[in-house]
Amino acid sequence: MALSFVLESGRQIPRISRFEGPITVALAPSAPPALEGDLSRLLTPLPTEAGIAISATAYRTNSPAKITIEALPAERIAAAVPQAACFVVPNASTWQEFIRQRGRVTSDWASLTTRSHAGIFLPADASQQEMRDCLHEELGQALRPLNDLYDLTDSVFNDDNFHAVLTTTDMMLLRIFNDPSPQSGMGQADIAVRLPAILGRINPTGGVVSSINLANRDNRAWSNAIGRAHSPNMPEGQRLEHAQTALNIAQRSNMRDARLGFSYYALGRIALARDPDRAAAAFASAQDIYQRLPNTDVQRAHIEMQIGALALARGDMTAALLQSTTALPIARRSENAHLLASLSMLRATALEGLGRGSEAQRSRLEAYAWGRYGFADRSLMQIRLGEIANLAPNATQAARN
Repeated sequence: MALSFVLESGRQIPRISRFEGPITVALAPSAPPALEGDLSRLLTPLPTEAGIAISATAYRTNSPAKITIEALPAERIAAAVPQAACFVVPNASTWQEFIRQRGRVTSDWASLTTRSHAGIFLPADASQQEMRDCLHEELGQALRPLNDLYDLTDSVFNDDNFHAVLTTTDMMLLRIFNDPSPQSGMGQADIAVRLPAILGRINPTGGVVSSINLANRDNRAWSNAIGRAHSPNMPEGQRLEHAQTALNIAQRSNMRDARLGFSYYALGRIALARDPDRAAAAFASAQDIYQRLPNTDVQRAHIEMQIGALALARGDMTAALLQSTTALPIARRSENAHLLASLSMLRATALEGLGRGSEAQRSRLEAYAWGRYGFADRSLMQIRLGEIANLAPNATQAARN
C-alpha cells in the first residue's frame, strides 16, 4: 500500500495505474549493443516470475512500443532532471516528447488512471553495469507502484542503492501489482480489501494481514536528511551533518528497521576521509543492525567492503582478507561487478601483504576483469582499484599496479 499510494516526494496518489494487456518493449537505435542482451535477460523471467505478459519488439517511430528505452549522454539527462542518473516518464516514447510535455499533467504519474506508454532514458556513456542497473530499476518502476521504501531491504525499489538487479521480492511485488484482481483506477479502499487474498494466493506461507494503516508511516524529516547527506553538490562537512541528523531522527523516532542501519552506513561512508575511527564505529553499528534483519546479506557485503578497507589501512591483512572472503560470494549472487572489482582488489592487496603473491595476482586479475563491466572507463577503474591497493601501509609496487 505504501508503494502504491505515495510518491517518493511524499505526495499521495489517489488511484493506481498500470498497463492493461500485453506489454511491448523497444530499444531506440541510440542504445549501445550490449543493452540488448541485458534487456533480453531481464524480460525472460518476467512472464513466469512476475506474471506479466511482456516481450521485446522492434523500434518503430510510427507505432511505438508501450515502453521505449532511449540512451542519451549523461549531461543531457542531468540538465533536464538534475541528480537523476536515469528515469522513466509516462506518455512519452522519445526524448523530444518528454521535453515538449515536461511539466504538463500528462507527465504526472499521480494523474494517471491507465498507463499507455512510457519512456525510459538511460546514460549512454555510463558503465555497462550502471546502464543495466538503470534498466532494471526504471523498467521495474514502469511496471509497478511508484514509491521507493528505505525499509524494504530485499529490493531495488529502495533509494539505498544496495541492490543492482530485480530480486525475488521485486518479482513478487510485480506479481501482486499486476494481479488480475486490482484494476487501473482503483483507490486505497478497493485495493486494501483485495490485498489479503492476493497475498494469500501468491505467497501462502507469509503472515496474515490483519490491518492496513498508512498513517504516519513516512518520516519526511528523516528522508530529507538522508537525501541531503547523499547530495553530490554539497560540501562534505554539511553532508556529514545531515547524515548525523538522519541518525538522530532514526534513533529519536525509535526506528528498528533498515532505515536505522542505513543511517549508520551513510554516516560511516561520509566520515571515512576525515575521521576513520568514527566511520569504523558507524559501520560496526550498521552491521549489527542489519544482522538482526532478514534478507540483508547484500547490505552486509557492502559494509564488509568498508570494514575490510579500514583493516587494510591499519595493516591488518588477516582481517581484510576475512571480510573480502565473506562478501565476495554475496557480491557475485547480487551481480554487482563494481563491488566485485573492489572486493577482489581488497583481497589481492591483503594476500600480497600476507606473502601469498600468486593468489594475489589471480585476485588482481579478477578485479580488473570485473572492473571492465562495473566502471565507465579504464582510467576510472584504475583510479578506484589503485586507491584500494594503496590503502595498505607497505603496499608493494605490484599491488599498486
